[in-house]
Amino acid sequence: MKRFLRNSIVLSVGIITLLYGLDFIYTNVYENSFPRNKTQHILNLEEGEKLDYVFLGSSRVENSIVSREIENITGKRTINLGTQGAKLDDINIFLRLLIEKNVKIEKLFIQVDYIFNHESSSDIVRSQALPYIKTNSVIKEYLKRVDSNYFKNYYLPFYRYAKNDYRLGFREFIASLVNKKSKIDFNDGFVPLFGVINKNDFGGSELPQSILKSNKSLKEIDSLCKMNKIDVIYFCAPFCSRLKTNDYLMKLKEKLPNFKDFSSSIPSDSLFQNCSHLNKNGAEVFSKLLIESLSL
Repeated sequence: MKRFLRNSIVLSVGIITLLYGLDFIYTNVYENSFPRNKTQHILNLEEGEKLDYVFLGSSRVENSIVSREIENITGKRTINLGTQGAKLDDINIFLRLLIEKNVKIEKLFIQVDYIFNHESSSDIVRSQALPYIKTNSVIKEYLKRVDSNYFKNYYLPFYRYAKNDYRLGFREFIASLVNKKSKIDFNDGFVPLFGVINKNDFGGSELPQSILKSNKSLKEIDSLCKMNKIDVIYFCAPFCSRLKTNDYLMKLKEKLPNFKDFSSSIPSDSLFQNCSHLNKNGAEVFSKLLIESLSL
């Protein structure tokens, strides 16, 4: 019996030591490797860096704003920090990280549409932030607020990597370890889509019939911009012609007086990959149209 207890204790101590070791190694690799997502890219920006035009939002920014096109027109350094699945909570944390890095922003563009109705965060952005839960105070507070597994992720060694293996597991760890660069040029941030919308993709494309009274994250974003003297423009990227709007964008305009509605600015559906996302040609047309419409 004593031998069994001794072996059990030795095994338990060995497993715990291994988990702490793996946690340390994974965290160290993610913190020191080339950025492979936009959260990492923001954390790797130079302190006090100047970015003239910064775009934040979901994939409807990532796939719609061609930074190089805007730079060619305006001569302003432009970066697309749109991230697939991002909601206003995620945009909030991106802005806080930029402010923490003392990044100088001339104009901030935030894409808002049906995400106004979501007071939640994206699983994608949450998982991207997890390696920094103990080393970055802004991320720590963000995860404490939005992550239902916060205490497990913070206190249990290696739990956050095992639980999020599909984004932080062995494959991504090895890619980071060997400094394999992402296919995305994060200094630009635009991710093009190809192909043309299929007529069968039009069905069921509509905006919500009701709108939230307010969105806490958007209020915080607005407050942060005022406190840090950041000129912010809220806008809605284009939708295809057959979208049923349900007057949602008119209701959104009432809540955001400086809201710019570009939802119907691209009439040709041949410029869409699906009803919510422009293809590469459409993104180039819209990027030019947006800058010219805002007289920037």
